[in-house]
Amino acid sequence: MNKALLSEIVKARPFLLLGMGNPLRGDDAIGHQLAESLEPSNKEGFQAHAVGTSVENAMRWVREAAGGTLLLVDAVFDETLAEGNWAFYPPDRLDSICHSTHSIPLSMLISYWQKEVPLLQVHFLGISIRSSTDMAPLSPALQQTLQILQSFFPK
Repeated sequence: MNKALLSEIVKARPFLLLGMGNPLRGDDAIGHQLAESLEPSNKEGFQAHAVGTSVENAMRWVREAAGGTLLLVDAVFDETLAEGNWAFYPPDRLDSICHSTHSIPLSMLISYWQKEVPLLQVHFLGISIRSSTDMAPLSPALQQTLQILQSFFPK
């Protein structure tokens, strides 16, 4: 968990967080839930949006963040990380660690956004999960991670 890097990234303006995940699949919802919890703090220069499994529909928000920073947050299956820990991943690694809830490969989507929005800085924060049980709440480990991540953002 690179807390120093996350602290620097969230200071950027304009800043856009897109929280991904299926809210009906337990821990898979971590990115979506983080963004939902931050949406009341939206203001000029800082935007958070819960996009569920349809991140490809976020293009208008990505364009509004032109020249700024985009932070994508999603659950990953990375057995090198303990459950609830997070890491930053390069786009070329995303297709191997993100499971198949996305209709478009994330690496392709990021490449497209970077071509469409010059100077956009894209970061992917993956949160390690072990389960994505249907209709389950976040596990205790992921609830704790959610609280820790929320503390990095403005209230």
